[in-house]
Amino acid sequence: MKRLAKCRVTIFLLAGWAALSVLGYMGRNDIYKAYQKDVRTTPYFVMVFEGIHDGVWPWMMSGTPWRQPGEHVAGNGNGGDDGRPGPDAGGVPETEALTDPAGTEAPNPAGSTESAGGTAGAGSGTETAGGTAGAGDPAGTEGTETAGGTAGAGDPAGETVLPREFVQVDESWFDDAVFIGDSRTVGLRDYGGLDTATFYATVGMNVYDLWEEAFCEVDGEKMTLADALTVKQYGKVYFQIGINEMGTGTIDSFMQEYAAAVERIKELQPNAVIYVQGIMRVTQKKSDSDPIFNNRGILLRNERIALLADNVRVFYIDVNEAVCNDAGNLREDLTFDDLHLYGSKYGIWVDFLLSKGIGEVSGSGQAE
Repeated sequence: MKRLAKCRVTIFLLAGWAALSVLGYMGRNDIYKAYQKDVRTTPYFVMVFEGIHDGVWPWMMSGTPWRQPGEHVAGNGNGGDDGRPGPDAGGVPETEALTDPAGTEAPNPAGSTESAGGTAGAGSGTETAGGTAGAGDPAGTEGTETAGGTAGAGDPAGETVLPREFVQVDESWFDDAVFIGDSRTVGLRDYGGLDTATFYATVGMNVYDLWEEAFCEVDGEKMTLADALTVKQYGKVYFQIGINEMGTGTIDSFMQEYAAAVERIKELQPNAVIYVQGIMRVTQKKSDSDPIFNNRGILLRNERIALLADNVRVFYIDVNEAVCNDAGNLREDLTFDDLHLYGSKYGIWVDFLLSKGIGEVSGSGQAE
């Protein structure tokens, strides 16, 4: 009897393993696309378990009779068949640390591990603001990139507003720009050479505390971001945040706060062009070994951030296309810790930003 019971258990386990493997194989280009790994070392059933951990269930697979209408598909590159990307994993927030140009780390009193030499990126080629970065440009044109979006979007007055174009600009473009973000933006301030731009950035900053702390210095006085954006108006606002929040809450809770922050920036800076920047990625080694800070989670968040762009006033840009290898991982020669850029590599980010000016706007250093 005991031997029979053991045989039944073994058969049950083998059947379960086979069923999960089949599900993983069936969904490898669908709901488990973002979970793809080398099947020689990671069996298909592992993708199913990782998906379940993130709230991605086998019955969400497209083309299956048990799928309910409107259920999202994770990692399909366009936010799923109903426009909503899949959820993100939770966990413990990462810590940040400032870095000097040589990559030497300094302790961070805020207790987070992100470095001022922030990071990551993917692929090369032209980008559409409001879509996934890194798509190549078959025509090979430069400086006249379409910002994407739907042509003919209406403005509040009921007039037709066409999408604007990305153009090449010079550094005077940043004379009336403000950069808002965490230690990655601090690194851009310290090592990017953008001396005429304004920076409201601090190590360890996250979207949940964005409006609470008095981290902005205006004429020698510390004030909150809301007060700082009330005191002075800017022509461009660059917003990048998100790495520190990956271990807190869900992608939905993060995006609720992120979208609210963008709306508040729009209200406080009614005449500014707003750039929402994709979260920079990490190296493959980091991504494959870290259950929280990995490129799959970053991709899911960036897909949602991109949806905030209207390509008329709010634009999505992603430096990942400039600092990542062909596989979409942060290049190891650009980072000292698999997460953050060396201080000497911030010129890559600056060059990327110079290729993302917005056309049809008068101003110094701007092609119309």
